[in-house]
Amino acid sequence: MTADDSNLSHKERQLGEIRSDIESTREKLAQTLDAIEDKLNVPKQAQAVLGRGRDVLDRTLKDNPVAVYAAAGGVALVTAGLVVWRIVRR
Repeated sequence: MTADDSNLSHKERQLGEIRSDIESTREKLAQTLDAIEDKLNVPKQAQAVLGRGRDVLDRTLKDNPVAVYAAAGGVALVTAGLVVWRIVRR
């Protein structure tokens, strides 16, 4: 094995490492771009928030249905009161 052969295999090894680094960087960049796309996707984020809200409501309804019905009744009373107030005010 000559010195040229040794340098060539060393250069090939370096080239392989560089290619491996490039592939790794591309994969990380693709993951980062996917994460950014998910964050900026407003309809998807809205669906996620609604899903979490439904989960909380379902859990609360299962654990304490009286509180949920009382809150719904309170909202209905406030809404009815605002409608009546608006009609009387005219």
